[in-house]
Amino acid sequence: MNRLINSPQNLGTTPPLEYIDATVRAGYEAIGIRLYRAPGRTYNFNPIVGNPSLMRDVHSALASSGLEVFDIYSFYLRPEMEWDLIMPALDFGGELGAKYVLVIGDDADWSRMCDNFGRICDKIAPMRQTAVVEATVGALTPMSVAVKFMADCKRDNVGICLDPRQTFRDEHTFDVLKGQDSRLLPYAQINDASPVLSNAGTLPGDGNVPLYDYLDGLPADIPLSVEAQIPAGNVYSGAEWAKISVERIRRFLEGYYASRK
Repeated sequence: MNRLINSPQNLGTTPPLEYIDATVRAGYEAIGIRLYRAPGRTYNFNPIVGNPSLMRDVHSALASSGLEVFDIYSFYLRPEMEWDLIMPALDFGGELGAKYVLVIGDDADWSRMCDNFGRICDKIAPMRQTAVVEATVGALTPMSVAVKFMADCKRDNVGICLDPRQTFRDEHTFDVLKGQDSRLLPYAQINDASPVLSNAGTLPGDGNVPLYDYLDGLPADIPLSVEAQIPAGNVYSGAEWAKISVERIRRFLEGYYASRK
């Protein structure tokens, strides 16, 4: 069955060390860490980089957790890049041993966006990391645009990570995944689209995205990053939601694989 990665989107404002502990206790195999607040965005963010004692504690907690540090979040390609903040975050991601750097296109100038993405790719290449764009989000939608962007950037350490609710919103089908080069799809996200909360990812089966079709179109056994956000209103603690989300998604995947036998 697919390896599951806990993402920082899931646990909201849960502080970093509690987030790591909750991920371990829930039984996730890997973890994503948010190291940079995208300019102008309001995503939940607990600063780590720039706080030496917290950086040491996070590094130690991850090293002893048994979790694979899968990806670091989220580096937006914008007209004005905050390189003074981005570069230290990338360095710390390398120290943590993260495999992937999640990047989102947010610039109308294609050439500038390619140049800035290339700079990230070149920075992380010596750390043996891959820069992965979240396709069908921001400037990189539809899927064909993201694929063209990969080609135009002319780098080898690149990939695409799909968000199913965003892809289905823009493509209205997952047929676009047929025939894609599997090497461009190292991992993917898993969530559903709430019919009420249009901008929030929910647990698979709670929305209207045809996720079986999505999984059919992805490489077999692809790792899945969970982005089913914790409900608003303090209904659950971070630890409770981590456990609920991983158990629900494993049941969902069991149902999927049973249906494909």
